[in-house]
Amino acid sequence: MGFKRALHAVGGTVLAGALAVGAAPVAHADEARSAQWALRVYNAAKTVWPHSTGKGVTVAVIDSGVRASHVDLTGQVLQGTDFAFGGNGQTDHSPEGHGTCVASIIAAHGHGTNGVNGIKGLAPDVKILPIGVGTGEAGATGTDHVAEAIRYAVDQHAQVINISLGSPIESPADEQAVAYAEAHNVVVVTPSGNSGTDGKEYPSSYPGVIKVGAVEESGHLWSQSNTGGVTVAAPGVGIVCDNDGSDTQMGKGDGTSFATAYVSAIAALYRSAHPQLTQGQIVNYVIKTALLPTSLTAPDAGFGYGIASPDFTTAVAPGPVAGPLPQATPAANGDTSSSAAPVTTTADGSSGGGSSTGLLLGIVGGVVVLGLIIVVVARSRRGSGSNTLASGSEQPYQTAPQPSQPPSGQYPGQNQQQPPYQGLPNYTYPPPQQQGGSHEQPPPR
Repeated sequence: MGFKRALHAVGGTVLAGALAVGAAPVAHADEARSAQWALRVYNAAKTVWPHSTGKGVTVAVIDSGVRASHVDLTGQVLQGTDFAFGGNGQTDHSPEGHGTCVASIIAAHGHGTNGVNGIKGLAPDVKILPIGVGTGEAGATGTDHVAEAIRYAVDQHAQVINISLGSPIESPADEQAVAYAEAHNVVVVTPSGNSGTDGKEYPSSYPGVIKVGAVEESGHLWSQSNTGGVTVAAPGVGIVCDNDGSDTQMGKGDGTSFATAYVSAIAALYRSAHPQLTQGQIVNYVIKTALLPTSLTAPDAGFGYGIASPDFTTAVAPGPVAGPLPQATPAANGDTSSSAAPVTTTADGSSGGGSSTGLLLGIVGGVVVLGLIIVVVARSRRGSGSNTLASGSEQPYQTAPQPSQPPSGQYPGQNQQQPPYQGLPNYTYPPPQQQGGSHEQPPPR
């Protein structure tokens, strides 16, 4: 069953992603858009994009790099940097195209006439600042660049930083970098992890960051989403996004990395609509507009304060400048300097209520069988003690999505057993000239 703004219908919710190339083609290019269930349940075309598309906001994607030439991302990806391989960050070094996937969930504009085909990001006017930190492969070197990547993002004036990776090992340097971002008015969004435990992951467990869990289209918590200290949850199962195998390739998979990308997009939508708000007040908006199942008490271990939902109708008091979360503490020597002037805003204390309806994640039905392939990735500590990305698995997209199923009834709870994705069949996305039906789009860009 879908999740609604009131959520009366349901009870009580690293790099994450891997993509491949080579087998059953999609029947029509627009099936990718049809399979993006998060856009549908957010009712993005009618209740989000008329009020904010993220215009004027830069989101830094600290990941494996981003394929800037992908047909759905052309013009969206700025020149960044790659601390592991060198270059401007516009090459995805993950075998699964993880960074490209994350960037597309946030800011893809689609392709074809009026952009009706391919992947559409939740904040399609956002610019992506790509920052490479490694390949994401287990045991690979070159992924211990998170601290310098965060600082680079701040100094390049990113307003939101998406870090879809994690490690169970704390890093004082990473924590200080998070403090640096918060001191310079930057929102940091991270995944809870994909192991289905309550073990801590970092940087998600540092103060002040938005820690994101993953939910299914039904509103149930994904069985592999880590619990404990979660701030909000977001769509993270059966997520279709762009891949790195070619400029037209796409994929599908599960993971808190993908949920993190949706929350980064929501933060960017709010930053664009309410530029006067501080980092902490944007976090407050994300929390106050989240949809908590009525049977739960916030903060819940898995859902946190609820399912993150872009809402431009509910009046939200901005609250304190520092926001509702504890803030990371800079080093004793006062580590707040920047090689570039920080992005600054002022809080006006206004209600901040916008002019759109919120998430209405309200499509009744079970999880739609989506097609195309991406995987789940998790940046987890493997053996050598270095930060790595653990790949998940994928399924081919061979036919159009199946119709929604009847409501499943009781919320299964976080202990419900669900089989993990297994196998990594390859596929090839059809050429761009294959066109499908039309879909609702945001106003002209």
